[in-house]
Amino acid sequence: MKNKQQLYIEYIMRFAEENKRHIWLGGSFASRTATYFSDVDISAYCDANYLNRLIYGYGKPVYISFTHKPLGILIVIYEDGVAVDLEIIEKIDITDSEFFHTNDIKLYHYSRNEKLCKDFSLRDDMHYQISRLFHRSLIKFLSGKQDIGVSIANEVAIFSNCNIFIDKASYKNSIVELLKLFNEQYQLPSEYFAILCQLIEKLDEVNCM
Repeated sequence: MKNKQQLYIEYIMRFAEENKRHIWLGGSFASRTATYFSDVDISAYCDANYLNRLIYGYGKPVYISFTHKPLGILIVIYEDGVAVDLEIIEKIDITDSEFFHTNDIKLYHYSRNEKLCKDFSLRDDMHYQISRLFHRSLIKFLSGKQDIGVSIANEVAIFSNCNIFIDKASYKNSIVELLKLFNEQYQLPSEYFAILCQLIEKLDEVNCM
């Protein structure tokens, strides 16, 4: 049975060919080192109209934000749990007749579309931006990169100005406490909050493996 990320990758393959838009698969799925919890890294060369169709054609996003360093990358999390790092390409030197690529986009000369990235974010307030780190921390921890997951969670704790310190041994209890505190200060979108709770439940399964 195919997992949800594989279904998403098949979706973007079809989208690229049917719409004649260049899309690159990158990250752990391109290098075949992905885990069940990995996000999908793609780079898409398209305008606002095609970007809208690309994002919403797969399913309902419960969270869309953007990275600050660098600008030009959207973080899209869908209601089925698929998480995508979507790099938006504004200009690129390419003449290929194939539209779905698995080679490294860094081999090309290109620039990102920073404005379009900001336009597609659902919100731009700092609490919303910081809240994406809960998801990032959890998927890193669940993927076996526990030190990174802990470090990211502590970034949220510092931002929240609370006395919670997270380490590997106390990760689950501490992330639950931090999420509760953060949600009291700033109510997260309910569907995004539900995704975070589902990931927290997976922590027990991973710890038993």
